[in-house]
Parts: sequence; C-alpha cells; structure tokens
Amino acid sequence: MNDEYTPTYAVDDYEQITEGRATILFPRNNEVFYNPVQQFNRDMSIAAIKTWRDITAEAKLARYNRSTNPAKSKPSPKFTILEALAASGLRSVRYAKEIEDIDYILTNDLLADAVESIRRNAHFNGISQQLVRANQGDAISVMYAQRDKKRFSVVDLDPYGTAAPFIDGALHAVENGGLICVTCTDLAILASNNHPETCFAKYGGNPLKAEFCHELALRLVVHSIQQAANRQRRYIEPLMSCSIDFYVRIFVRVHDRPLMVKTVASQTGVVYHCRHCGSFATQPFGAIVPGKGDNTKFRIATAPTADSLCANCGSTQDIGGPCWIGPLHNTDFVQR
Repeated sequence: MNDEYTPTYAVDDYEQITEGRATILFPRNNEVFYNPVQQFNRDMSIAAIKTWRDITAEAKLARYNRSTNPAKSKPSPKFTILEALAASGLRSVRYAKEIEDIDYILTNDLLADAVESIRRNAHFNGISQQLVRANQGDAISVMYAQRDKKRFSVVDLDPYGTAAPFIDGALHAVENGGLICVTCTDLAILASNNHPETCFAKYGGNPLKAEFCHELALRLVVHSIQQAANRQRRYIEPLMSCSIDFYVRIFVRVHDRPLMVKTVASQTGVVYHCRHCGSFATQPFGAIVPGKGDNTKFRIATAPTADSLCANCGSTQDIGGPCWIGPLHNTDFVQR
C-alpha cells in the first residue's frame, strides 16, 4: 500500500496553494482535481472529526475508570482515517497537520497521477509516509477489504457527484462507534423534482420541489446511509447534517446496536406536500408502543396521516421520500 521512497519534483513547476496549515503543489496542467469552493467543507470536517475524537476519547476513558479489571490498559487516544477518494491529497494533509492523535491516514485514489500528487504534497508539507499512507486502488474494493481486518475509526467520502455507490463499502470499513463523513454534490437531483427517477435510484426516495427541499435532500441521504447500515445490523446516528451551496455534507456515527435498528421504521417515512399552499405532513412507517413492564413493541404505523387532497386548500398533494424523519443533528455534538 505504501511504497517507501522519496518523491522527486521541482517546486517551480507547480503552483502553491495554501489552505489552513497545508500548502499543496498544484500541477499547472491540472492533472489532479482541486476545488477551492470546498474549503469550508474541509474546515468543517476538521472541526467535526476533532469533536468526535474528543467525545469518543471521553467515553473510552469513562469506561476505563469504571472498570474493576486491574489488567485493563488505559485506552489510547489514537485513531485512524481512510480518505477513500483523495485526489490531490489536500484533505489528508490538512487532517495530518491540524488534527492531533491520528495514528495514520490511508489516502486512496484510483489514478496513479493522484497517488503521486498525494506523496508529493505529503513530502512537501513534512509529513511522514507512515502518517499519510498513499494508496492506489478502487475505493470500493479498498473499503470492502477491511471487513475482516482492523477497521478504520473515520471514513471520509468526498466524491464528485453522488456518494451512493460508496456507502455500503464505507459501512464495512468503519469500526463500531466510528465516524463516516459523506459529501454529495448532486443537489440538482436531490433538491428538485426534475429527475425523481434518478434520485430514487440513487437514494431510495423521491425529492420534492418545496421550501424545505434542501432539508429533504439531507433526509434522503441519511435514509440511504441508514438503510445500508441496517442491512449489516448497524445503526447510524446523524451528528450533523448540512446543505451548503451545491452539496450536502453529513457526519454520522456508526453503532453495532441491533436493538436500535428496530427503531428505524418509526423514524422513516414519507412526506405529503401540497403543491399550492406548501403545507406538509409526515407519515412514519412504524410505531413504538409500550409493552409489558419496561419492554416496548414495534408495530406498523396507522395510515394515512393525510388525504390525497390538502386539508387546508383542497389542492393535489405530492409524496416525497421514503426519507429519514428522525433527528438530523446531535445537539451536544453541534454545540461542542
């Protein structure tokens, strides 16, 4: 994965671009894609990963302090990151320079030119090959290869277009309690009704042309991640979900908690939206009701919550989703 060699290059042949604490050498012939508009995405991702790191470390330390096993070792704060679609390597270089306690980052791309760029930029920024490990491979294959190995603490997906083809692999590659960071840049599909068939094929739900179209876009992506996780008996917890410019950026924590998977139907549903007055109603697919003692029962929800015509103005209603109708954010995470 990581060939030990020193890349050779002439600095004068490249344009230097500084972002955060990193300066990358950007080829003048544009051999590797760089998008300065996404700087906010990278800034936000650094803050999110740091916050996840702190919360995770605190939880591990609390469990250690409660333990009565004298042979138990104090947990290490170190963690690993997989950047599956790295391009120039800027994101990984920034992570390495701006986030503490990283064990290593596997910085992957399919193209040989991109991998050479990753090595060059890591070297130019004084980062060891053990910290930023450049790897050439198909992102999906790299992620699926982690199923029977030690999984990554953080998996970052930042493709050009939809992340849908990579979601299942990311869930195989991330550890219990780990963080998945997802970017989708196809808001033209997610936040309009121009191509509902394409949106449904990618994300498993229909978009709506509505005032809340960008929120629905987030909920469609979270729904697709949640469904992929549930098939592995895993549950994802949205920590922060943002719609920015032409893309969405979502951070979810992954839990190996089959019991929580049972709650997903009650947090998934469709949205009825009036074309004329804009009113809307949600219809969950499931319901949670009290059982005997402290037990709960999971049932199919009673339908419908709305008529085919709007109760306010009598106009025709459209149906959006299925989508995630649970929380999009973890309040403690966002506030920190």
